[in-house]
Amino acid sequence: MKQRIFYGWVVVAGLFGVALLGPMGRYILTSLFPFILKDPGWSRDTVGLAFTLHFWVYAGFAFATGKLLDRLGGRWIIATGGALMLAGLLGLSQVRRIWEFHLIFGILLAAAVSMTHFVPNTAIVRKWFIRKAGLATGIVTAGTVLGLAMLPPVVSRMSSAYGWRTACLICGVAIGGAILAIALGLVRSTPESMGLLPDGDPSSDGRSREPAESFSQCSPTPETPEVSSAELSPAQAYRTRRFWYFFLVYAITGIPLQGILSHIIVWAVEAGVSVSHSGWVMAALTLPSLPIRVLAGRLGDRFGKRRVLLLTNGLTAIMWFIGYVIIQGNVSFFIFVTLLGFVYSAPFSLYTPYLGDLFGRASVGTLMGAVTLGHGVIGGVGPYLWGWIADRTGSYGLNCIVSGICYVLVTWLLWKIREIRPEAS
Repeated sequence: MKQRIFYGWVVVAGLFGVALLGPMGRYILTSLFPFILKDPGWSRDTVGLAFTLHFWVYAGFAFATGKLLDRLGGRWIIATGGALMLAGLLGLSQVRRIWEFHLIFGILLAAAVSMTHFVPNTAIVRKWFIRKAGLATGIVTAGTVLGLAMLPPVVSRMSSAYGWRTACLICGVAIGGAILAIALGLVRSTPESMGLLPDGDPSSDGRSREPAESFSQCSPTPETPEVSSAELSPAQAYRTRRFWYFFLVYAITGIPLQGILSHIIVWAVEAGVSVSHSGWVMAALTLPSLPIRVLAGRLGDRFGKRRVLLLTNGLTAIMWFIGYVIIQGNVSFFIFVTLLGFVYSAPFSLYTPYLGDLFGRASVGTLMGAVTLGHGVIGGVGPYLWGWIADRTGSYGLNCIVSGICYVLVTWLLWKIREIRPEAS
């Protein structure tokens, strides 16, 4: 009898689509940035502050999302996020005042993104996979890369042709509706809910298991993690130094990451790229990382996630310092952005799988929500900081130095996470 495909890969396919679409609840503003500077004419500080508010609120919602995902399952979390995405983008198309802009983008869309972006997508994958968690997460997060490469140019062209408000209306219906369909049609929260085991492994008696109501009701599944086989509760994990090193790694990464993702199109326009074609700069940054995310996930499974994280974050630090030296104009800017694309996003295939290796998969949603809280609160300063530095120095160059220093610190903190058993028991 021909063996049926493990349903976990169907979930991966669905989450790839969610990852492709969900982040546009945030990064649509990157494409709209040059148009909003003209209509309604708000400053870079004002728009940058909206980004920062969005990240701070997103961080709080992401923490709650992680806890709810572990308790209730991810399917309805993502469906709710799709509904909020639809409402938020429709509302964004109608804003006229700054407080309306901050309310819709800073709060409503922050909630939508928290339920359709990194935390639920990677946490659900980690519950479905153990041995192939890096590869599966790499495939899902490649959806984010592809979305950031494909959609900003489309939004920029639509905004040039029909106005940015019409572009928001179209995106709201298309993106929100598609996420709802994927969540309800394809996504399932855990393998145990379908009577399966992670990675599609057979049960000890060779038969499928009876479906369980939730992951917490299932007996622990044997794992082969990189660091520890222990299943730690969130409270136990919070009492380890290892967790707080990881927390700082993910938080500090957010400063340069969210800075460039928020400002790259304005930076490109100032470098001489036309507004209507500025969305292609995002493609230059993200497309090189599409195969790299999948490769990094596979290499992490094969050679160790911590080793690959150290290598890719170290290379990213070097690339930022190189950028400060070589960016002199339009051509050198594109060269830098493309080279950066090969290294900056590779670690995101491995953060959630590595967190599961450190503390177990039962509470990986809660723990990923907790570290995302740091990413949003600390990393969320990035968009405002980038705008503040650019406004006062007249260029984005100094941001390269700040970003390089951030990645040096991230690499050092990763080195501090020793591959020994967690201190908590």
